[in-house]
Amino acid sequence: MSKNRYYSKKDYKGDLSLFGTAAVLTLVGVLSIVFRILEIDFIGLSSWGYWLFIPAFFTATSAFGHLYTDRRMRNNLLSAVQNRSGNVSLDNLSVETGIKSQNILRILVDIRATHSIQYRYDVETGDIILGDTVRYEKSPEFVSPMPKKQMDVIFPSGEVSFCPYCGHKSVPNSSFCENCGSNLQ
Repeated sequence: MSKNRYYSKKDYKGDLSLFGTAAVLTLVGVLSIVFRILEIDFIGLSSWGYWLFIPAFFTATSAFGHLYTDRRMRNNLLSAVQNRSGNVSLDNLSVETGIKSQNILRILVDIRATHSIQYRYDVETGDIILGDTVRYEKSPEFVSPMPKKQMDVIFPSGEVSFCPYCGHKSVPNSSFCENCGSNLQ
């Protein structure tokens, strides 16, 4: 990526885990109030648990911010690729949308999961080929997550027959995974 280009400083989260954290903090806060009313002293929760409403509020606020940022990035990328076909360089797409390359890879996977677009990656250049589909074939040797040490044991020569990130069977001597776009070199 070029250093003189503007890229969004925010990262794509793609999950709702902060909402779960906010819910747990809120639940403990509610329990502390119930314990206080019923005069139950469970690890002193009735005297300090209600303070957890404060981090619950800020966690929920942050979760809504992430949700808005993720939605904006998805819509921005979807509008950039929706009516296109053929090869698109990941770097060019990154410059065009203002989204970092690693975030584009994650967003594309989420967009493909909703069947909004179809694409695959060129196994030699890593370019995105819009309009093509990839049929995912999970390798039987793949165990998620695949540590580097395990890869060295399974493939001592260094020639990998599947993507260590998604488990897709790869074409021999390919530089990139056609399913997730990960660098296989």
